[in-house]
Amino acid sequence: MMDLETLRNQVQCAALIKSMDLLPKGYVRIETGLLYPDGTAIEVFLSQRAAGENYWLSDLGQTMAWLLTMQIKPWQSKKRKTFLEDAIELFGVTQNGGALEVEVASIGLVSESILRLAQACLRASDLLLTRRAALQAAFPEQVEEVISDSDLTYEANVELIGRSGRPVKVDFLVRGARTRSAVLTLASGNSSQAHVAANEVFSRWYDLQGAEEQADQRVTLFDDSRDVYRDNDLRRLQEMSVVLGVSDPQAVREVLAA
Repeated sequence: MMDLETLRNQVQCAALIKSMDLLPKGYVRIETGLLYPDGTAIEVFLSQRAAGENYWLSDLGQTMAWLLTMQIKPWQSKKRKTFLEDAIELFGVTQNGGALEVEVASIGLVSESILRLAQACLRASDLLLTRRAALQAAFPEQVEEVISDSDLTYEANVELIGRSGRPVKVDFLVRGARTRSAVLTLASGNSSQAHVAANEVFSRWYDLQGAEEQADQRVTLFDDSRDVYRDNDLRRLQEMSVVLGVSDPQAVREVLAA
């Protein structure tokens, strides 16, 4: 007859722990059965900082390092920071610099703590999905996230009165410390469409000349992740507005906050 307790212990061990080995400085490396999205095993490290003290489990910064290899900076936006904080708090894990850690009160709690920390690492790695979602989102939505992270008051899809007396729609109207910035976005998948889109943006800025009482700064934010824009198109836009690529969100925030 099958021994249920033996089976339970074997299944729990096989599912949670793949290998263990002793490292210098007293760390025990534990390869878990959980995987990062690219198939890399999640590893955690057990240590006792002093005799008689509690044990500690840490990923030694491996989750943050993995995110960086995926070109994801968890601190880049409030949305990502909040996601990370919520992810690790759910499993009772703390962040110490770039490392995710959990204190283990007794050796009998190690298995449960390994699972919690590994789950927190896996959940944190889901930040990869925010990058994929951003790549798939409409460009104005990406720009709005940059503006929103700046804690500035703004409105989307605002109609201003142009020089001909007709309304001209801008993507955003942002209120900084001393200026109100009208913002138009520019994005395209190929050079021919980019030229047409740049002409449309130029036309709107031209119509808004003399409308400084509604917006005293004009800003064009373009998707500089694609090299599809003609130099002369960008130069023409620079004559009418401040032109910035969104790959440098800090520069965008500084201009809009002025």
